[in-house]
Amino acid sequence: MEEETYTFGDYFNGVQQRLQSLSEDEMSILGKLKTSPQGQILGKVLGEDLGLLNSNINSVKKRGLAARK
Repeated sequence: MEEETYTFGDYFNGVQQRLQSLSEDEMSILGKLKTSPQGQILGKVLGEDLGLLNSNINSVKKRGLAARK
């Protein structure tokens, strides 16, 4: 019987899917976290590969007064 392999690609795709299922509030929290000192440390620990998810976090649309500049 052949054993199933779980690759980093599988893990990355799972993280991406979970990220897409977050609410707007949760995405906003993640967006704020990544610019905080804690988020910067997490980025160093998790590495560049998971940093590729940043583009999904940046795509959160601002609403209300936050959308005005």
